[in-house]
Amino acid sequence: MPINLKEIAKMKKSLLATFIAGSIFNCAHALEPAGINTESGILITPLLQTGLKHDNNIFSQSQDEEGSTILTIDPSVNFLLDDGINSYSVDLGLNSGTFFSSSDDNYLDGFIGFDVHLEPSSMSRFDFNATANWTTEARGTGITEGLGDSINEPLTYRDQVIAGTYEFGALSTNAKMAFDAKYYNKEYTNFENNTKYRNYDSFLFGTTFSYNTGAATDVFVEVNKDAIRYDHIEPQQSTRSSDDYRALVGIKWEATALTTGNIKLGYQNKDFEASNRENFSGLSWDAGVTWQPLTYTSFDFSTKRAARDPNVEGSYINESVHSIAWNHEWATRLDTSVSASYVKEDYSGVSRKDDTTTLSAQANYVLQRWVDVSVYVDITDKNSTRDNIYFDKSLVGVNFTFSM
Repeated sequence: MPINLKEIAKMKKSLLATFIAGSIFNCAHALEPAGINTESGILITPLLQTGLKHDNNIFSQSQDEEGSTILTIDPSVNFLLDDGINSYSVDLGLNSGTFFSSSDDNYLDGFIGFDVHLEPSSMSRFDFNATANWTTEARGTGITEGLGDSINEPLTYRDQVIAGTYEFGALSTNAKMAFDAKYYNKEYTNFENNTKYRNYDSFLFGTTFSYNTGAATDVFVEVNKDAIRYDHIEPQQSTRSSDDYRALVGIKWEATALTTGNIKLGYQNKDFEASNRENFSGLSWDAGVTWQPLTYTSFDFSTKRAARDPNVEGSYINESVHSIAWNHEWATRLDTSVSASYVKEDYSGVSRKDDTTTLSAQANYVLQRWVDVSVYVDITDKNSTRDNIYFDKSLVGVNFTFSM
């Protein structure tokens, strides 16, 4: 289906973070932020999220683990102008973390996002998104995986996304055509002598044809190309740049037999510019289904498989991700979420295989319309054929969300 612009700003978050943040808002009686309406029609909605958590392995190390309690403070504000058809939205926010046992890992990140939805006629719809992030990459993750605390501070990077979708076809018609374009850029801002080899740009172009078969069900065909270009080539290495082609067919349905879902299956071809890197050709899929047997309980199932660029070594990773979550509303103000995920990674070009299992549980309680509290625990077990990559980690925390 066409690019979901609302999700682009979140594209770098881990699967675990998605479960943690998302479960707060799954409850029908969750936080209901209020805003300030200005005379010009702009709705201003501030939000403050703060939490305290303990991580028993902050560097994701296989040995000599170090733990720390972490205080997080994340203020944000949304500006929205909506006339019922067209909308304009701006998001601004900060993310800060204070490590009680490792001040070198304290961080202050920020983001800004701009979203526009326009419908100039009954036959045309435009969506546009621009996002900029300033992010800290925790030691032992990303391109420092396996290094633990051997570097004296975490890496930092900035990334930007500019994306747009044009959809043609009246909402009342069965057939629609969408055209997508997206530019992504990532650049590390410290340890440049080493990190510059992971700076890259991505240019994606695609199209989707969808047809409504009735009963709130669409079938679609999706084709896209993602041109990935790295800025620098490591000494005695070949370029990591590649062209990623995908062609998929799928089905999307809503509220049919107690389920809602989106399933797409097809072919992926990852073609490297360097002849000595192994190309990927094979099956790719992305599927998510929600089953709601009762109004107060639901189950989420998801699975996906694709080849992606590695953080450190190899040509590509053949990655499979499977997850399940149970969401239950126990009372008007109380809901819980329990989830499990399994990630399998097979590396090409090097002898390495990883698998990661994550178990998560969270309880959310609405204290007032304007304040929410959640407690959670996450347990991660990563195994690898590389000795310095495997680790165990547990995280326990409490979060508060405040609105007006």
